[in-house]
Amino acid sequence: MGLHLSPLLLPQVVAINFTGGIFLGFFFISALYANRWLLFTDDGWKLRKDIHWHTLATTNITFVLVVLTQGLIVSTSMRQAAAVEHGIGLGQYKEPVWVPILKCTTSGFVVLLADSVLMHRLWVTHSRRMAVMWLPVILFLGSVSCVAMQLFLMIKHIDNPDFGPYEWANVNMDVGPGIVFLPFLASTIVLNAYCTGLIIWRVRKSLKFVGKSTSARQLQILIRILMESGVLYLVMSIAHFIAYFGHDNFPVRMNGTLHTVVTGIAYDLIIIRVGQNRIAEGPTTTTGSERLTTFQVADRKFFREHSMDA
Repeated sequence: MGLHLSPLLLPQVVAINFTGGIFLGFFFISALYANRWLLFTDDGWKLRKDIHWHTLATTNITFVLVVLTQGLIVSTSMRQAAAVEHGIGLGQYKEPVWVPILKCTTSGFVVLLADSVLMHRLWVTHSRRMAVMWLPVILFLGSVSCVAMQLFLMIKHIDNPDFGPYEWANVNMDVGPGIVFLPFLASTIVLNAYCTGLIIWRVRKSLKFVGKSTSARQLQILIRILMESGVLYLVMSIAHFIAYFGHDNFPVRMNGTLHTVVTGIAYDLIIIRVGQNRIAEGPTTTTGSERLTTFQVADRKFFREHSMDA
């Protein structure tokens, strides 16, 4: 059935959960800090009057989905350990059929949420022009189709273990159907590389219009923030993609455990770093009245006037 994988050992299960727990702790901290910058003013703990509700909702929906996914992973591991204590081999343990379906669904939605936010940032920084959006929209729709196909195959597999690609696929079909999960990962890798690259290019282009000012420094820092978060996400996604071509269960499950958590951390880091930068730079910008924010640069007068032909 699909690619033959080496059996998962109990010490490997412990290592996966230990590593996942450490990263989940980082994610908890990043989510708390992100909510702080979204809910409260920069100079204290007073509620903002202009809360970006869509960003706040996305941040906390991602948090709930990531925690749910990690909870399912830990719950499965605890049941595996209990089975081993009762003399049942780890490879013989079968988790409830709904657990892997729910895990794959929540993981997919976390990635889709992150991709949708990145696409919105690209749309805003490029003055809401659709010319740059066709490729990411196609890739995003392809990712949604892959998630739907993945759910279909996993549900169909319950009644017929040899259905379709489960019999002949040459990639891992045990931890989610790799034959559709790999196109999903490939789509999100290309989408993130494309969107992040164009956003950075757009922000860099605006630097020549602001000169040596506070806004210029903020834009330079913004470029570094985008690059750091983009690289973090892409490295994790590429590692997960490569793991599916191997014959070892351990890297597949390790990368699967960390992928959604790292996605959430990368998303939160942008909010946190930009908020910290606003404090560090102080209240001065080219206008002298307010600080330059993250992805509203396209709405600034200097950006609208000088980059509409880009």
